[in-house]
Amino acid sequence: MNLGDVLGGGSDADALIDLSAREAGALGRSYSFTELDAAVQNVAARMSFENGAHCGLLAANSASFVATWFALMRRGAIAVPINTKFPDATVAYITQDASLTSVYVDAEHAAKLPTTVQAMGLPPLQTGERFVSHAPAHGELGMVLYTSGSTGRPKGVLLSHDSQWAMVAPMAKTLAGLCGIVAAPLYHMNGQLFLMALLAGRGKVVLMPKFDARRYLQAIAEHKVNVLTGVPTMLTLMLKEHDLMESLDLSSVIAIQVGSAPLSETLIDQVQARFPNARISNGYGTTEAGALMFGAHPDGIPVPSLALGYPQRHVKVRLVGGSDNEGVLEVLTPAAMNGYLNLPEKTAEKMTRDGWISTGDLMRRDEHGFFYFVGRDDDMFNCGGENIFPGEVERILESDPRIAECCVVPVADEIKGHKPVAFVVLAQGARVNEAELKAVVLSQAPAYMHPRSVYFLEVMPLAGTNKIDRKVLAALAAESAAADGH
Repeated sequence: MNLGDVLGGGSDADALIDLSAREAGALGRSYSFTELDAAVQNVAARMSFENGAHCGLLAANSASFVATWFALMRRGAIAVPINTKFPDATVAYITQDASLTSVYVDAEHAAKLPTTVQAMGLPPLQTGERFVSHAPAHGELGMVLYTSGSTGRPKGVLLSHDSQWAMVAPMAKTLAGLCGIVAAPLYHMNGQLFLMALLAGRGKVVLMPKFDARRYLQAIAEHKVNVLTGVPTMLTLMLKEHDLMESLDLSSVIAIQVGSAPLSETLIDQVQARFPNARISNGYGTTEAGALMFGAHPDGIPVPSLALGYPQRHVKVRLVGGSDNEGVLEVLTPAAMNGYLNLPEKTAEKMTRDGWISTGDLMRRDEHGFFYFVGRDDDMFNCGGENIFPGEVERILESDPRIAECCVVPVADEIKGHKPVAFVVLAQGARVNEAELKAVVLSQAPAYMHPRSVYFLEVMPLAGTNKIDRKVLAALAAESAAADGH
């Protein structure tokens, strides 16, 4: 089935409420399933792309973005959403790497495009011509998502229609008829998957152009939102809005799933107090391998609050490069990518011939078979001959109830090579000093793992994919070390 057909036909029920058009009404511009499907058909009918043509999308979240994205796939073209936070040079690289001759772009981001491509405005949403969707073959590409480029230039991940349906279909059953709010960017897997699953389940999407804690909370109350997805930093920012947390009715929220970074017990407790009706869980997924790998235990054992869950029946998992119960996670899943665009060597490094994908994530498995995220394998650094995985230090610090979020990065050292430093966001009302936090790690880990400096932040900086921006923090740590003469 074509991925652009997730709307599933007409209905007068609300499908999408576009908060980027909030000026049109107090609650935003709403589109029924019938209206949105007719608009997508009209946009697709007016396109002139041939099957397999690559077309870019560079814009903030909006109903027009959604309709154009679906229309491209219905047309048989391959949609290439581009991270709006990428610098101009990276955007230019993507247009060349993906062989883009045309890019749909909003006014805010038009200047980022090179002159070598045709810039097209997002089309207006209106009814008109009808269009019969292209029927993709098994394994046929539907889109290319570019990674954040944390280890160099971003890589284009080739994703087929059926690989994405492997996630959308089961999620649609879980989310059937529910209302969810999407603030994550639609150039990222998290936002895309949540939006498609809600629509496929005939639920309602409240779409924000970007995350803003106050508007996010107001939208939850106004639209009686049931399901939230996000990252720990989003939750931290919401908790800071004390007046809205006290005054708004947030009782409609029944589920909160957090991904991109593990939750701390402290943050879980604080969020649970504000959303008493919600089940809070850790999500896990990668662009290359998809999501929905972990979930409930087959014997009904409750999932520990910090665990990702138990491996599900439709995936196979294994841990490599360590012990039986700790190592880098490799997965075999129907949601897997076809490979990387123009990078056969990188594809071979990431993916075996029989389809196993290395996630690059260091995991731990407990006695019941539940998996826990430890850290990124490529985040590891050496301190005086000892390997340090930042995630291990972060979990120790986050076990302290005074810490809501933490990120550990290396800073260069003439003697040790590198040494760890920590950035922390305190829990609401908590007070703690640097020496106390160093002592927390020293009491639970070898001395070489303790952070040599601790920096306190109001909020963690986020990269374009809503993950903590370790590059920014590493740069801040290096500047501070230079200023201190270390």
